[in-house]
Amino acid sequence: MKLFSILILLTISTPLLAQSPVESQMYAKMDQAAELMEQGKYEEANEVYLYVLKHMTALPSDLAFYFGKNSFHLDKYKQSINWLNKYIQLKGTQGRFYDEAVKYLQLSEEEYLKIAQQNTAELKSDLSGEDYDCGGLEKMICPVCRGQGVVIKQGPFDLIYKTCPYSAGEPYLTCEEYNLFMKGQLEPKDSN
Repeated sequence: MKLFSILILLTISTPLLAQSPVESQMYAKMDQAAELMEQGKYEEANEVYLYVLKHMTALPSDLAFYFGKNSFHLDKYKQSINWLNKYIQLKGTQGRFYDEAVKYLQLSEEEYLKIAQQNTAELKSDLSGEDYDCGGLEKMICPVCRGQGVVIKQGPFDLIYKTCPYSAGEPYLTCEEYNLFMKGQLEPKDSN
């Protein structure tokens, strides 16, 4: 009977013994970070998650979910998308946080898309906005041929040299042409 009790005790405690003290400490820190996140202390939780990421050799899949969710609350949408996708890849639809992971993944993707669209609109506005100040110069080095008058491309056997279609073989563009080029409105002079 004593032997049977010892075997049951060993069977129950073996998984606990397999976890090193460092791993146990990291799991405790991960739980601490999850509590901080639930309290809305996202920056503090982020610091703890980063510590756990740095010190654990094998990362648990739940950490991917927690870090992804916390990243959303810190407006780090791309990072959130990456970590939540990793969680879903690892656990699939059977993961205990699957529904919440999908919810935060959709929210992160929506926010990331808004930022990308805003950045694109700002870039278009910048390009179509004011003219570039040529600094009093009448001519600017052609950005296509870099002042060489020719465009050099690698052919199947050796280099191919073509006259620059925008500067027509000259090393420079006028300030007006340069501004049109920067706005994407300059038509090539030479169609070769």
